Amino acid sequence: MDTNADLPDSDPLSDVVDALWAEEYDVERPLPGVLHVTGRFSNPERIALRAAGQADDRPVAIWATSHRGDWVLVCWNRPELVTITQKGATPQRWRHRRLPPTLNPGAQTFLDGASSPFDIVTRPKHQPTAAARTVLEMFGITEPAPPGWVAPVVEVPVPTERFVPVSAKPQRAPRAPKPEPVKPAEPEIRICPNCFMALPATGVCDNCA
Repeated sequence: MDTNADLPDSDPLSDVVDALWAEEYDVERPLPGVLHVTGRFSNPERIALRAAGQADDRPVAIWATSHRGDWVLVCWNRPELVTITQKGATPQRWRHRRLPPTLNPGAQTFLDGASSPFDIVTRPKHQPTAAARTVLEMFGITEPAPPGWVAPVVEVPVPTERFVPVSAKPQRAPRAPKPEPVKPAEPEIRICPNCFMALPATGVCDNCA
């Protein structure tokens, strides 16, 4: 519920607060012209943009924080529309648009999160511009995160080493050496001591007989 329950009738944002109450969301007012909406919703950006659109041309800054801890900050001061989203432990995503007179933050193209011709593109993408920070300062906001928000702690898993034994290759049995072929013994040749000619099998030299 609103921490300032008794709002004067002249409150410029009373209809915006009433619409959020009708959705059963809790609404706080951390700063003048600034609302902080909390509740069970999955898309805080749509909640904040719709509420800013209901304000029409009235300057307003709206934080919307979901039950999961994701949040968005929408700052609207025509023609400047600044949207900052934070989901989990991911880096903040800034988007700065300059809207024409025919559009307000509740336009469907913005609710769908689509890019538009009115986006002020930064390099790298989704970084804060000096003009966007000036819009936040107009509402007295120095930090985009909602009051009391604590960044989630991301635990980095400790790497573990696993040693997988490499199976040894099976040892092959040594090959048996091939047996060398046995050469037949050469017949002994007998020589005649007189004429040095080969003797016949009879052992008697035919030349010297």
